[in-house]
Amino acid sequence: MSVAVASLVAAALIGSGSARPATPAGERCDAGGTRELVDSFIGAFNRGDMLQLDALFARGMWWKWFAVGNTPGKRVQRAAYNRGTLLAYFKARHKKHERLQLRLFRSAVEGMEGYVNFNYKLVRRADDLKTPRLYVGKGAMSCWTGNLALWNMGEDKS
Repeated sequence: MSVAVASLVAAALIGSGSARPATPAGERCDAGGTRELVDSFIGAFNRGDMLQLDALFARGMWWKWFAVGNTPGKRVQRAAYNRGTLLAYFKARHKKHERLQLRLFRSAVEGMEGYVNFNYKLVRRADDLKTPRLYVGKGAMSCWTGNLALWNMGEDKS
């Protein structure tokens, strides 16, 4: 098979979702790799590990947003899309002793090309929350970078 034909076949496979791009440093672009990334995020968030938190989130064109739909710690619209304020947000929430505890995780490899999408439920605790609250959300891991590209959560009102 010629190089040109091989390139066309590879492009068709990637476009169809049949092939996944390799992620750096051996991260897996699948449900298991995504769950490991989410667990790493929650652990770093709970410890207030700003270096690891910074390393876990995508940058540049792979960054999408980090949003929290409810107070306290509401982060929506322009703020949610601003990667440059993400660590300051995490520091502010850590000062409030915010902790997250994952309760449910579901991954769906199909979705945006080059991303593994997931849904989750977690319990959120903080000094400025009167009681622990259940939150639901969605997110995505960039297969191109092996980082979290999107995180969105809001209080479960059901």
